[in-house]
Amino acid sequence: MSFFKKMMAKVGIGNIEIDTQFHTEAFIPGELVEGVIVAKGGSVEQKVDRIYFQIMTEYLKPANNDANRMHRETVVIANILLGESFVFEPGESVEIPFHFVLPHETPISIGVSPIWIRTGMDVDNAVDPSDRDPIEVLAHPHTSVIFEALEELGFHLHKAENEYYPQRNYHLPFIQNFEFVPYQNGEYRSSVDELELVFYPDENGVEVLLEFDRRTRGFGGLLSDMLDTDESHHRFFFSVDELEEGAESVADQFRGIFDDLLDR
Repeated sequence: MSFFKKMMAKVGIGNIEIDTQFHTEAFIPGELVEGVIVAKGGSVEQKVDRIYFQIMTEYLKPANNDANRMHRETVVIANILLGESFVFEPGESVEIPFHFVLPHETPISIGVSPIWIRTGMDVDNAVDPSDRDPIEVLAHPHTSVIFEALEELGFHLHKAENEYYPQRNYHLPFIQNFEFVPYQNGEYRSSVDELELVFYPDENGVEVLLEFDRRTRGFGGLLSDMLDTDESHHRFFFSVDELEEGAESVADQFRGIFDDLLDR
C-alpha cells in the first residue's frame, strides 16, 4: 500500500496541496506583501526542497517580427525564495507565514494584461504543487502624482499595455506603455496629439521615458507625420523630494518640458 501511495504521489495523486492567502487585497510596487501559505500533506511523507514565489504577467510581442500580428508571451518578473527543506507528514496541515517586497518594476493593473503570483514547491519524486493567485497592483504613490499632474494639464489615460521592448541594462523584455491624449478643453488640445510614457520607479524617484507627439496641420504637418519628425523622445527623472511636493508642482515641471519641446 505504501509503495502504491508513493507511485500515486509521483503523478500528483495524493500529493501536497497548497493555498496562498494574502493579508491585503491590493498591492503596491515597492511595498511589503504579507500572508501565509496553507499547506496540507498528502498520502505519504514528502520532502520539499524549496518554496518560492514567481511574480508573473503577460506582454504583447510581434509574431515572427510582424508588427501587424501580435501574440501574448508570459514572463516572470521576479523569483522570490521563501524557504528550503520542509518535510510534510501524511495529512499534516501547516501554515507558513511569509513577507516580501513587491518589485518596483511590477506593472500596474491598468489595461488587459493580467498580473499574478505563482506559489511553487519543489517536491522530491513527485509532481510539484503550485497555486496561482491573480492580484490587483495599484500605482505607487510617487507614480500616482505623475498621473495626477497630467490630469491637471488636461490629459487623460487612453490606453495602457505591456509591450515587447528589450533594453540594454534592463532585465525585463517588456515595458508598460501608457498613452495619454488631451481632453477637448485641455491646455494642450491644439498642440499635442498624444503622449506615451513609460515609468521606471525605484526608491529614489521615478524616471520617465516620454514620447511627445505634436499636433500637425496642413501639408507641412502631413509631411511631418510621414517622416515621423513630429515625435520627440526624451528621458526625465523626478526625485522623491520633487514628487512629494505634489501634483501641482510636478504639473508645472511638465508644463515647462512641453513648452520647451513645442518651441523647438
